[in-house]
Amino acid sequence: MIRRSLISAVVVNLLLFHSAVWAAPADEIRSLLEQNKAQEAYQLGRVSPELLGDPAFDFFYGIAAIDAGHPGEGVLALERYILSFPDNGDARFQLARGYFILGEDQRARDEFETLLPNSTGNQKIAIERYLDAIRTRESRYQPTAKAYVEASLGVDTNINAGLSSGATPQIPGLGTLPAVSSNSISAREQDTFLTASAGVQGTYPVSPGVSLYGAGGVDARRHLGSNNDVFDQHSLGATGGVSYLKERNLYKGGAFLSQSWVDNQSYLLSYGLNGEWNHQLDQFNRLTLGAQLARFDYDDMNIYLTKDKAGGPVLSVLTDRNSDFIGISGAWAHALAMPYQPVITVSGNYGEESNQRNRADLSRDIYGARVSFAMTPAERWGVSAGIGYQENKYRDIFTAGSERRHDTSWGLDGSVSYFYTKQFSVRAEAQILDQGSNIGLFRYGREVVSVKARYEL
Repeated sequence: MIRRSLISAVVVNLLLFHSAVWAAPADEIRSLLEQNKAQEAYQLGRVSPELLGDPAFDFFYGIAAIDAGHPGEGVLALERYILSFPDNGDARFQLARGYFILGEDQRARDEFETLLPNSTGNQKIAIERYLDAIRTRESRYQPTAKAYVEASLGVDTNINAGLSSGATPQIPGLGTLPAVSSNSISAREQDTFLTASAGVQGTYPVSPGVSLYGAGGVDARRHLGSNNDVFDQHSLGATGGVSYLKERNLYKGGAFLSQSWVDNQSYLLSYGLNGEWNHQLDQFNRLTLGAQLARFDYDDMNIYLTKDKAGGPVLSVLTDRNSDFIGISGAWAHALAMPYQPVITVSGNYGEESNQRNRADLSRDIYGARVSFAMTPAERWGVSAGIGYQENKYRDIFTAGSERRHDTSWGLDGSVSYFYTKQFSVRAEAQILDQGSNIGLFRYGREVVSVKARYEL
């Protein structure tokens, strides 16, 4: 009896020691994951291949492998874990995420839809977003359609990009101009505005990986201040083309058309061609390159020179601004493997606008760059912010004795969104713009704040 008890004690101790040894790497991997060090956690797991098959190890190693960009290994580990613990919802969520990254959309959908009825909080939001992404990817196989309506109320401190009342703009070579009258149409005007917009978009697959796409929309902006109706705007736009998806690359080519009106008068017709290439480097990084050819056709308008509309309208010869445009752009989007799902996007662009009337003073080279940041800090909430820079270099002087116009502008923007439901959201936005110019007539500042409500069908 004593001998049997001693043997039992030794076996128990060996088993406890064995479990502790196996648990240690799993605990270390978990600790690294909690510190958002997925790559380190994955590498730690790889040096312990003898632990594959242990449920605790498989669970954390599977998550680490997926987060580190090795979803195939992660899926295999989590599938082994679920054989032992089929009711673990967290494991099934991570497994579904791995399926999604591997492009196994049907298996990912099955797992997500099984989890959705009992999910809450951030996991529920994440599942809904994954299911939306799966539906988007499935658009390569079946037709899709979406529609939206949106309305907003806001305040704009400079609706006409005007100069401060009393300002005395400088023009190199010509000296100082008379002070801007407070009644001038060029004087800075602040007002409250309302906007409304609606649109539709859809895709139609024609063969594996090849789809037709199209979108159209209408929007309008109305100012509430007396006599500011001359700044009211509305527009119609449409775009369409063909897309081709192959492995990690998405190619798009199409055409666009847009017509805008100011004060119920035709202002600008723009149309052209565009192309885009998207390359998904991995689950964290995406590259985008784009190109555009466009024509801008302006219409002459009857405008007022004073805010009280005294003296009646005069004809503004805008057709002198008709131009052709060619531009390229590029962007890099990087998703950080950490809480709140932050994404950083860096982009740049270059364009050339060439006047059709041989007005080199209205032709320009355009340079721009932007950095933006977006994240989900809490359930149903979204936050984004960005800063952008643009430089316009005009190609000739606009009058004898002056200088070539050179504008630089900085813009800062941010928004906070709340999703009451998957379809209905409210968003608060703020924008600050500061434009400098060597020609004082084009130097101004502007701030805009608004609250928007949006419903998607």
